[in-house]
Amino acid sequence: MKQRISITPRARMAARKRGLDPERLSIAGTGWQGGICEKDILEYEGAGVSAPAASPGAVARVSPLAAKIAQIEGVSLEGIAGSGLGGKIMKADVLVGLKKPEAAPAVKAATAECAGEITPDGKEILDTLPYSGVRRIIGDRLSSSWQAAPHVFFTAEVQMDKVIALRKDVNAVQEHKTSVTDFIAVAVAKALAKYPDVNAMLDGDRILRFKSINIGVAVAAENGLIVPVVKNAHAMTLIEVSRESARLVEKARSGKLVPPDYSGGTFTISNLGMFGIDQFTAIINPPEAGILAVSATVRKPVAQTDASGKEEVVIRSMMQITLSADHRVIDGLLAAQFIGEIRRQLENPLGLLL
Repeated sequence: MKQRISITPRARMAARKRGLDPERLSIAGTGWQGGICEKDILEYEGAGVSAPAASPGAVARVSPLAAKIAQIEGVSLEGIAGSGLGGKIMKADVLVGLKKPEAAPAVKAATAECAGEITPDGKEILDTLPYSGVRRIIGDRLSSSWQAAPHVFFTAEVQMDKVIALRKDVNAVQEHKTSVTDFIAVAVAKALAKYPDVNAMLDGDRILRFKSINIGVAVAAENGLIVPVVKNAHAMTLIEVSRESARLVEKARSGKLVPPDYSGGTFTISNLGMFGIDQFTAIINPPEAGILAVSATVRKPVAQTDASGKEEVVIRSMMQITLSADHRVIDGLLAAQFIGEIRRQLENPLGLLL
């Protein structure tokens, strides 16, 4: 019995329009597990080059266009990491190896090569993106952190009404606008100064505690997450922290950061409050021992006791913060004291101006 070929719906439609019968023709498939894609039909009709047949030590999964470029340039495909589906070598991968200037845009163009393919469990593919560059570096670092560091999490709710009011007053007398994250960064710096065991890292068989308090602020840039670092934040005023943070964030978003701008951090803040996230936990940025996840500030009813001792329900601006701590360096009591100090600083924000 003849085995039914694997072919995408778009490829079958393209073949039908051109009067071709893929069941009878020897069309080389470059899709998922050798399946025939629309581009294979188009290349067959135009006498396109098919991928070379696999042989011992040869590269079997390679797009026809990549194979043609490699043939013209005399490049061996062995050792080239493929960015296509299932590790298939694409045009962009060959161009990167040749250091051609068109390699970067080719990566984007290559993302559509698998469009319309069907996975074995029935999902249709929209496109593919290479897992490389900044995205891969971030993934590898955080995967290593999650596997190596035993994460423990501590969440506290902070009343932010005083910070909001003080921020309004501070911004009323300056052209530069100080953000809520700037207030949090100063509170974290003061808490780290009070609890230096958190401002530390594990280095083999020893724990290093740092005199420098360098606060990293996670920023979503075009190429992925980047963490510019405000150096010696403990020795800076709120306004100085604010201006330095704004300068680094602008450099990050414009792709102008240099290594000294994002290295040397001792603690990181990740604030997703501006995106309306109510609560989340963050993975520690290695080799640091902790990271603070900051959520949205929301108006909600809160029970409190008035001056006469009577309980009442009032509406307050509340924000959740979650500390992710490396339990090898930071124990539970220390973590609770540290996050409690951050809350105390933010609920009494005049001290952040001193």
